[in-house]
Amino acid sequence: MPSETLSGSLKTKKPRYQLTNLGKQMAKLPIDPKISRMLIAAQQHDCVAEMLIIASALSIQDPRERPLEVREAAAKAHERFADKQSDFLAYVNIWDSFQRERDKGLTNKQLVQWCHQYFLSHLRIREWRELHKQLAEIAVEMGLVAKEHAFRQPENLSIFQQTEISSDLDLSAKLKQKQLDKKNHRAQVKAKKEANYEQIHRALLTGLVANVGMKSPEGHDYTGARGSHFHLFPTSALFKSKPKWVMAAELTETSKLYARDVAAIDPEWIEQEARHLVRYHYFEPHWERKRGEVVASERVTLYGLTVLPRRPIAYGKVAPMEARELFIRGALVAQDCDLQAAFFTHNKKLIKEISELEHKSRKQDVLVDEEVLFDFYDKRLPENYVPSEKSTKLSGSLKAKPLADLRTFEAWLKTSDPKSLFLSKEDLMQHAAAHITEEQFPKFWQNADGKFKLSYRFEPHHPLDGVTLTVPLTVLNRINPHELEWLVQGMLREKLALLIKALPKQIRRVCVPVPDFVTQFLLSEPDQSAPILPQLAHAIAKHASDMRLLEQINLDEWAAFRLPEHCYFNLRVVDDGGQELASSRDLAQLQQQLGQAAAVTFRDNTQEFERDNITDWSIGTLPESIKFARGKQQLTGYLALQMQKDGTVSLRLFDTALAAEQAHRKGVIKLIQMQLKDHMKDLNKGIQGYTQAAMLLKHIAPDVLKDDLTAAICDRAFIGEDELPRNEKAFKEQIKRAKSRLPAVKEAVSRYLGEITAAYTELNAKLGKHLLTPLLRERLNVLLGAGFASRTPWAQWARLPVYLRAMSLRVDKYSANPARDMAREADIQELETMWAEKVAGLQRQNLAVSDSLKGFGWDLEELRVSLFAQELKTPKPISIKRLLKEWENLGK
Repeated sequence: MPSETLSGSLKTKKPRYQLTNLGKQMAKLPIDPKISRMLIAAQQHDCVAEMLIIASALSIQDPRERPLEVREAAAKAHERFADKQSDFLAYVNIWDSFQRERDKGLTNKQLVQWCHQYFLSHLRIREWRELHKQLAEIAVEMGLVAKEHAFRQPENLSIFQQTEISSDLDLSAKLKQKQLDKKNHRAQVKAKKEANYEQIHRALLTGLVANVGMKSPEGHDYTGARGSHFHLFPTSALFKSKPKWVMAAELTETSKLYARDVAAIDPEWIEQEARHLVRYHYFEPHWERKRGEVVASERVTLYGLTVLPRRPIAYGKVAPMEARELFIRGALVAQDCDLQAAFFTHNKKLIKEISELEHKSRKQDVLVDEEVLFDFYDKRLPENYVPSEKSTKLSGSLKAKPLADLRTFEAWLKTSDPKSLFLSKEDLMQHAAAHITEEQFPKFWQNADGKFKLSYRFEPHHPLDGVTLTVPLTVLNRINPHELEWLVQGMLREKLALLIKALPKQIRRVCVPVPDFVTQFLLSEPDQSAPILPQLAHAIAKHASDMRLLEQINLDEWAAFRLPEHCYFNLRVVDDGGQELASSRDLAQLQQQLGQAAAVTFRDNTQEFERDNITDWSIGTLPESIKFARGKQQLTGYLALQMQKDGTVSLRLFDTALAAEQAHRKGVIKLIQMQLKDHMKDLNKGIQGYTQAAMLLKHIAPDVLKDDLTAAICDRAFIGEDELPRNEKAFKEQIKRAKSRLPAVKEAVSRYLGEITAAYTELNAKLGKHLLTPLLRERLNVLLGAGFASRTPWAQWARLPVYLRAMSLRVDKYSANPARDMAREADIQELETMWAEKVAGLQRQNLAVSDSLKGFGWDLEELRVSLFAQELKTPKPISIKRLLKEWENLGK
């Protein structure tokens, strides 16, 4: 209402709410505002003719009739007009069908009959058409549509354009062409229908946006706006298919909330047609390297209903300051980008160098905190970048942009001082870290075969934590495991301190203070090619001025104590191309896994040193070792004769001296056999006592036993304790000795075999069901198992029958005192277990088993003789106490 001012003039008060231009247009249409909104939107989507039909249909009572008594017949008749995706299009289909009948020139009575046939109300159709005519006239007046396009003309779907068919074609070809024309026509109609579908339903959505719903994942109901839940009405054409997203003309509540006249929609249409109603929610902002910008996930909702659950969006447009911070932290501080700027390359290299110092020292106290780096960049980067006039000629925009992506940052970088972003060591280091030198933490580990790269990492529980040694496959078998125990100087002190702490308290306190003791031990310059523990134990005893302490230190238990993983080298084995083959902190495991491949690879490209099918010594003098180049490496190889699987002899290059020595012995024996063919024929005719032995030792195949005995005889007669020949003169002299020794060795083996057979026969007769049978059978398998002849040292051949007779006497004495027998066996088993574990450990590490350790195993057999059959006597005094003392000496 007008109001009077102080000057007495009238002032008109502006109303609080006013109609927009769209509202004024909607006011001109005498229908529901929702429907008028659809009609106006139809102009934009070029579907006014169809929308006039649907809008007028929604404004009247449904023209379809469903009498209760003939409901099924009515439903079947209405199927003619149904659309699988939309109930709204059913109105268009009814309109088109009625119009086609009307265009046929039917009388009013015939049209009424047609309506009754399909259960349609003729009166409602007439009302529908009248309302349609009124709305069409208003739409034409408002300029929504031209008059000639306001009234829809139904298509005659049965008419299609037929291709001209040549008269020369046969009947079959003409039929095929006609079918192809029909198929093309149907495809065109379908494509046109799909295009019209989106236009019509996007226009409908503008008025029915509050009636959209998404199907519940676990039920048949739909979740609608403002938390509502509704079901599709049973008469809907979509009732069975239940699409994921629908919109409805109305929601009616009876026993349930039902949606009537529904259609399937794409949820993306909701945002496009009702942008003013949807709400945007942003979450999980982060730097994304692939896109080179800060992005967040965006969720779009309509009245609480999630329309689009997640999509990526540039976060700089949403929250510029927060996006700038994330850009600095992700792209510049974390260096997670592909920026090629000079400052970035320099800073990245400098940070890597300082990080390596931390990895070496195993302390995160050198590189500054990430917050310091963030502050460095934050102070030097502007909040926004305003493009210059030159740079905006193409884009035509001087609008400020947040520094939240690489493109904008690089554009700003071109206009700024690049030196301002260069970091210095002072900016990055908390202290000087002078103790981290190359001597303490070298870049390479060196042995006789060359230098190998070292890399450091400080990340507890990570597989690469500690120091990693990259080893070529060719030298894997040649690495001394004892040298690896000493790590690098910078990490050795910690390892020694941890080893000392693993000792019992009464021994450990001798080393207090531990750091000073470790310093004293290292100043004594221990042998770094020998194991740590024996040297450390000796140093502890010496420091205490009491060498008896050595007896209290159990080296095996000490070695079994597992230190933290970083106290062992991580070995990374690579091929010639640098590709990793395996990685482990256990050298023995790697050698077991790749040892054979390493030996084969070592021999690659060494054909100049090797020869095949050698029948006599025509190879000159064999050096103990030779040096040769492989790539950039200078390697040492060991030449030896090797017997091949086919029985021939070849000259081969080996990667370790032990493997070469073992192969050379067998190779020389085989070569001597080739020179002494007549002697070998005589030997193969038979060994006295072999037949009886083969009958008794049924667990060994006869041929295997014969070959084993022959090999044992040849080994003793042809080589024995002699040094292996490495030139032609020594080989010929060896042949002479072999000729002279062969008969005596053969006779000795025959005699020993007879004694073994006799003792075995006696023992076997006593076993039967005796309580000691399982235990003694196990011992027999150890002493006389397959390969026993080659495995038994020559000095022990004469003792084998004694060991068997000792078993027989033990059986005889057992019943007198079974408890004493078992107690003695337990003492022996304890010693034997220690010995077996020691041997197995050396074999796992590919280390040679010493003669003294092998001899200890035979001493255990002599101990059995001493304890169970003392009357048979032993070559030397032997007892459990003596063997324990001997075992302690072996460990030193």
